[in-house]
Amino acid sequence: MIILEPMGGLANRMRVIASGLWLKEKLRTDLVVIWNENYELSCPYNLLFEENDIFLIRQKARKYHYVKTSNQTSLSQKLATKIINKLIGVDYCIQEPDFYNLIWKGKLDMCNAVKKHKVTYIQTCQEFGDNLFAFQNFKPILPIREKIGLITKKFTAHTTGVHIRRLDHVISIQYSPIELFINKMRAELDNQKNTKFFLCTDDAEVEKAIIAVFGDKIITYEKELSRQTIKGMQDALVDLYCLSSTKKILGSYWSSYSDIASRLNNIELEVLKTSKDE
Repeated sequence: MIILEPMGGLANRMRVIASGLWLKEKLRTDLVVIWNENYELSCPYNLLFEENDIFLIRQKARKYHYVKTSNQTSLSQKLATKIINKLIGVDYCIQEPDFYNLIWKGKLDMCNAVKKHKVTYIQTCQEFGDNLFAFQNFKPILPIREKIGLITKKFTAHTTGVHIRRLDHVISIQYSPIELFINKMRAELDNQKNTKFFLCTDDAEVEKAIIAVFGDKIITYEKELSRQTIKGMQDALVDLYCLSSTKKILGSYWSSYSDIASRLNNIELEVLKTSKDE
């Protein structure tokens, strides 16, 4: 059995779960997803997505706060960790540093490691495996699907998605400035005058600036900009699926949200990026 704790925000968690589904299918085992409500995402899974019989969703039990990576460096640490994890009910544990230090360097074969143990706990924001097929297993709850439908009714064959990530995302702010988006959107209009843009951003000032330039060419969803409220997270999911329903996406650099929106319906993603020296 795999116990998977996805870390990070909405898009990060979706791709970790998709990876877990790939691993579950490959190894023909069970998958339990630990859904941790915290400052990064403060909303229960069942208020975002419909639950299914492919994997189980569980809240994080207190004991799992003490689980440690099995890939310790010293013999004494290995022994102590093995005892602690066994008491928790875990035979093997992979955590975030293991991906950088072992898995991505080819020093640990994840599939073989999981296969050797009855219960493996994986805690990460990293994706792994050939997981594209697994995104079809996410189905937003009915009220969210209805909101998505109301917005996408406004779309035409020439609607392009625009995702401008801001607020606390320093890398996106640095490498994907708003000027890049404005210039690219103008180029899209020069190429096809009937183009409309579905704009998704976490910054109200950016939204105002884009609308000031493009006026009625912009389609938006009025939302609450917060990770700490249920409505804020539900609104983020509406935006995500609306983005995925456009013909292509102009996305932000280093944004999992842009990436996952494109993969939900396997549409083109053009990441707008400049060098920091420009």
